[in-house]
Amino acid sequence: MKRGVACGVLAVAVVSIVAGVFVVRRIAVRDAENARGEMYRGYGIFADGSRLFVPLPPMLAHNGARAALGRQLFNDRRLACSQRLVCGACHWLGAGGTDSKTHHGILTRPAYNAVFATCYLHDGSMTNLRDVVRMMVETPQFCGGGSLAVVEAKIAPDASLVRRFQSAYESEGGFNGTNVVDSVVEYMKTLITSGTPYDFWCAGHENSIGLEQRRGSEVFLAARCIECHDGPALGGRRVSGGRKVPSLRGLSLRKSYFAKGVEGDLDVVVRRMPGGELTPEDGKAVKAFLQVL
Repeated sequence: MKRGVACGVLAVAVVSIVAGVFVVRRIAVRDAENARGEMYRGYGIFADGSRLFVPLPPMLAHNGARAALGRQLFNDRRLACSQRLVCGACHWLGAGGTDSKTHHGILTRPAYNAVFATCYLHDGSMTNLRDVVRMMVETPQFCGGGSLAVVEAKIAPDASLVRRFQSAYESEGGFNGTNVVDSVVEYMKTLITSGTPYDFWCAGHENSIGLEQRRGSEVFLAARCIECHDGPALGGRRVSGGRKVPSLRGLSLRKSYFAKGVEGDLDVVVRRMPGGELTPEDGKAVKAFLQVL
């Protein structure tokens, strides 16, 4: 009798523990889904958070007049310390937003989809895009003119441009260095790579990508690539090994990879990634998946 009671108590305890573990895991999953949902909704991406792959929105909210000013300044030598340099000289928009070259030993990061990142620079040491743009404008190491005051002095004689700033920033002080930085940030909100086959696939159009790409997405998840390359742009949100994890969007347009641009073969990059050791077939599938992002 006593033995039967003891077995019954033990069974109840085991069931309780299993149930408790299940509940804890479900709460963790729910919290992760809610966090992802909030992250996506913050960019106007409507998802409940349960999906790891989501399409980018066709457009982010931005001020058109200010973005137009930023677009002009992105290719304006007056923002730079040299007549040979402009933002677009390193961030080639026709090649994925980067020149795929190293500057001071560090590979140029893409300008596309930068608004979806939560950390910046090669080591992820900055967390605000506005601060990054200001540093670029001010710091000669990157191409900046030295200070916002210097940039203001260069642009001030351009009466037409100044009038446009006065109109676009009428309630924020008109033309000044702070608004010069803000205009570039507004322009960067337009530099997103939505509308790819991957985006249509994420939106539910199953045949937008082929069987090989779909298998590559499964390998991508199984190899836990998503743990670092997460978020709307599949990267740009965390630091790993002292290096900012790059966005994988537009990866196939780039010519060199890794923080110091030491590799130019995407096949090699796929094989060398953490969680790699993929079979040749799996590596081929992952590469095919990356090429439609």
